[in-house]
Amino acid sequence: MMTHYRQQGSTLLVSLIMLIILTLFVVTAINVSNVNLKIVGNVQSKKTLEANAQQAIEQVLSSSAAFNLAPTAQTITVNGTDVAIAAAVCRKAVTAGSYSLTSGPVPEDTNWELVATATDPANSAAVTVKQGVKLRLPPGNCP
Repeated sequence: MMTHYRQQGSTLLVSLIMLIILTLFVVTAINVSNVNLKIVGNVQSKKTLEANAQQAIEQVLSSSAAFNLAPTAQTITVNGTDVAIAAAVCRKAVTAGSYSLTSGPVPEDTNWELVATATDPANSAAVTVKQGVKLRLPPGNCP
């Protein structure tokens, strides 16, 4: 009989311990999901900045003015994000093949490097995209 009195209330104690453990599991799960949500948000922001920088590079590539004798840096706004485009740098120029040297000025195959840096105004995150391009231009355009 003595053991019966000692066991009174033990069910309540065990159930309280189980509830505390269950609560800890729930709190941990919520914290993990919040961290995952922040990670996904950061990845999405980075991908958006990369896409904006790439789009700015494509805009520069569509204009031949970026590849003249004195290329200049510029800033382009893409989807509300300012993208800084460094001056195009000519890395290499070789005389284009399949042209007769007697037919006049022979164009050059030039290799250019473009660097775009997009910065998110909301959180100051920045992404730099570097792209090379090969263009056939009149001779003397690669300084």
